[in-house]
Amino acid sequence: MSEVVAAALAVVFVLCTGTLAGALVAVDRAVVPMLLSLPRQTWSQVHRLLDPGFDPLMPTVNKVALACGLALCFLAPNAAARVVFGTALAAVAGVALISELRNVRMNRRIGAWAEAGEIPDGWRALRGRWARANRWRTVAAVLAFGAGLGGCWLAWV
Repeated sequence: MSEVVAAALAVVFVLCTGTLAGALVAVDRAVVPMLLSLPRQTWSQVHRLLDPGFDPLMPTVNKVALACGLALCFLAPNAAARVVFGTALAAVAGVALISELRNVRMNRRIGAWAEAGEIPDGWRALRGRWARANRWRTVAAVLAFGAGLGGCWLAWV
């Protein structure tokens, strides 16, 4: 029975990490370059319009992945799979930490600028920091997805 539960959790984990990785790769490869090319006011407007499309979906997907990954660290059928799922879990935690400590905080600042009606002169630096943080969480998400697939292979192939 526990192997069936572990297999179901692994399916959900791989789906969630794949969703995270796919969305973040798309943002990194398509959205970020577009945002970096926009002038001040347009950039702020577009950036703020994108945020509701990702929130609350992506944080929820991340939380489900964290819960499944944690369970798989204990329920996977062998030690090698548990270690690899642990690596995947650490990468998902990295996505969550980078998102909350960097990108979400910067999104709030951008939103506050819009409410105040004034975008400060340092906006380009913030835009660059946001893009770099996004790149790091993209790398973490891709690592989580790959490690999740590896954990499944070690557990069931």
